[in-house]
Amino acid sequence: MTMKPKSRNEPQNRDLFGTLSLREAGEGGEDSRVVDLSLSSEEPYSRWFGTEILSHDEGAIDLTRLQELGVMLFNHDRNTVIGKILSVELDKDERKLRASVQFDEDEESDKIYQKVKSGTLKGVSVGYMVNVWEDVAEGATSTDGRFTGPCSVATRWTPYELSIVSIPADTTVGVGRSMENQELENGDVKMKDQNTPTAAEGTQNTPPVNENEAREAGMMAERQRVQEIGAMCRQFGIDGEKFIKDGMSVEAARAAVLEQLANERKAQTVTVQADEMDKFRAAATDGLAMRAGIGIEKPAAGADDFRGKRMLRLAAECIEREKNGNTRNMDDETLVREALTGTGAFPGILSNVANKSMAQAYQGAPTTYQLWTAKGSNSDFKQATRYRLSEAGELEKIGENGEFKHDEVKESSVTTGIATYGKSFSLTRQAIINDDMGALKTLPSIHGAACRRMINKMVYAVLKDNPTIEGAALFHANHKNLQTEGLTVAGLGKIKAAMAKQTNIGGKEFLNIQPAYLIVPVDLEVEAAQLINSVVDPSKNNATINPFANKLSVIADPELSAANVFYMAAAPGIVPTIEVTSLNGNETPTMESAVQFDTLGIKWRIYYDVGVNLLDFRGIQKSTIS
Repeated sequence: MTMKPKSRNEPQNRDLFGTLSLREAGEGGEDSRVVDLSLSSEEPYSRWFGTEILSHDEGAIDLTRLQELGVMLFNHDRNTVIGKILSVELDKDERKLRASVQFDEDEESDKIYQKVKSGTLKGVSVGYMVNVWEDVAEGATSTDGRFTGPCSVATRWTPYELSIVSIPADTTVGVGRSMENQELENGDVKMKDQNTPTAAEGTQNTPPVNENEAREAGMMAERQRVQEIGAMCRQFGIDGEKFIKDGMSVEAARAAVLEQLANERKAQTVTVQADEMDKFRAAATDGLAMRAGIGIEKPAAGADDFRGKRMLRLAAECIEREKNGNTRNMDDETLVREALTGTGAFPGILSNVANKSMAQAYQGAPTTYQLWTAKGSNSDFKQATRYRLSEAGELEKIGENGEFKHDEVKESSVTTGIATYGKSFSLTRQAIINDDMGALKTLPSIHGAACRRMINKMVYAVLKDNPTIEGAALFHANHKNLQTEGLTVAGLGKIKAAMAKQTNIGGKEFLNIQPAYLIVPVDLEVEAAQLINSVVDPSKNNATINPFANKLSVIADPELSAANVFYMAAAPGIVPTIEVTSLNGNETPTMESAVQFDTLGIKWRIYYDVGVNLLDFRGIQKSTIS
């Protein structure tokens, strides 16, 4: 069966070039079982959709989930928890994410720990989801000016678990060569036991213990060579098979890679430089945006020269630069008409400023749906079907006649769809002549915020409208997700238990779903926050532990009009309930401009291809306070 590459907005795994070292023993020589590691950086990474870069700017990484709920797994298996994350923080200077983890002491975890300690297991991987992408076209520069396209920069992303992963000996299994759900690339993990001598410490007088040990050491060295060469070559998009087959050492392969990269760069010495008009447009756009009060993190060179220019003066300069004309004798009407005629720089500059204002307002709109809903992508406007198979039946004892009973696997499906939503608006010639910067900024920003609010309303309408799924309403007794518990520790405990007891499609397998969000109307926000942030049960007179302390994220939204109803939901990466589906993964509205005959000014239209779709009922519980 041919497997399609998953959406770039689904959970990803990334085996990075990290470093890992054991913490020194504690008092009395006791093994702390603590490992310090670096788990991510800004190294480019090849995905099926192109080059991916994880931004490590301050504020780009949401560490909440990793700090509060994150665990250490083995090979990304949620059922194989081998340790806990003690701390995780961003190294701002080196732009790396660093963590300290501690292995558990049970038999299974200790087995993995000993293999890590001995150097048998060396791979470190991080599981994460990207919330916001910035697609940088070929030859273009990212918004912060640090990355050159073509690439996709994850400007907002959320790590949710760490994994110790096995190291494959076959270097042909990696990014771009496997279409399985997990993309594997060997991490370069270096670690040694403090009591293990290195080759430089004088082992020439110590003969090999026996032939088997020598053979095993040779195999380990060969596997390490293959791993390092393969990982290094994949990083730079170079075929490393020839280096491996020729028996090159890692150092020789590294030199060959550097030589090849140097030759490629020499062959590309002819570069297209931005012409003066491009530089003018970039500077004028950022200068006008700053004058309008739009924040620009890294303005283009010369932007300050345009911060004090009125729109009419900017229009005149555009005409003079493009047409080598003289604008001194033009009145205001003629000046605006000439500047807006054709495909001149002036309407492009205004549109660039408008797009910046719209994008900032869209991202900054005070909505909450994006905190707990899943993200999806459809390739067209046709209804897309999402299928899910049930669990398999338990194996049965075979009698003397050797007869096997046939197992039936059930199937469930939901459909997802998208539609186009849009509006048009204009910046009139009067606004340009009057230098109305408020209109230039406000018109796009209010439409961008309106688009975000529209999606927020659509999401919460699903909760209120209670549509049908799998033969019953979303919240229904048949779905075992409709409760009448209060907003108390005891009430949340019963709701949590009901969520854990949800079964798969066949009804034979408990899913053990754990809640991650407490979704409440604004009327209950303070009460919910007090409950979740209290280390003791607020309803008890004694110091009874509150098991929900800092375990749930409280989300309050005014779209929830009923003051006595609240919800508990699982993380979308575990059990998605509602999906916000976009066209081809585009997560922001599109805004286009046109100078038309019937418009005395410049006209914009904003539209978004999006849909809100109900996927499952098992990951959410509703409770009405009686």
